[in-house]
Amino acid sequence: MPRYYFQIVERNAVLDDLDGAELASLQDARREAERAIREIAAEHLQTESRLELTSIQIRNEAGETIASVTYDEAMEDILP
Repeated sequence: MPRYYFQIVERNAVLDDLDGAELASLQDARREAERAIREIAAEHLQTESRLELTSIQIRNEAGETIASVTYDEAMEDILP
């Protein structure tokens, strides 16, 4: 099963995922990135802190960016 890495992109920083996750497909990795964005947004709402997250870049085992999920994409079915 392939391993995918999720790089969190904020307005002024990039946070690397050193562990990654084994997932069956890129589609599963995209769903995981969407879930992570929603979870991060919820945490910021609870703490009333500013959300700097703009996207999550999905990388393969070679370190290549193979997909990206933006905040807007993750929230399009949730927010009006």
